[in-house]
Amino acid sequence: MSTRPRIAVIIGSTRDTRFGAKPAEWILEKAKARGDWDVELVDIKEYDLPLFNEMASNAWMPSKDDRAVAWQKKVASFDGYIFV
Repeated sequence: MSTRPRIAVIIGSTRDTRFGAKPAEWILEKAKARGDWDVELVDIKEYDLPLFNEMASNAWMPSKDDRAVAWQKKVASFDGYIFV
């Protein structure tokens, strides 16, 4: 098991004309070059998330939408985040 922190570079836009992937790739490359982080690119567009429509925060009540649960599990697997 690695003791290096796991960092997610998250592309936060889902628009077809978004630009965020370009700087996210650059940040990913620079972060990997450090050698002391485990870095992964995470694209929120791949999760097809619905608009927030939960009864409460998932800290109080589990999400019912499978897509939201998948996103929560992915995000929980990291120690830190860089949002682009």
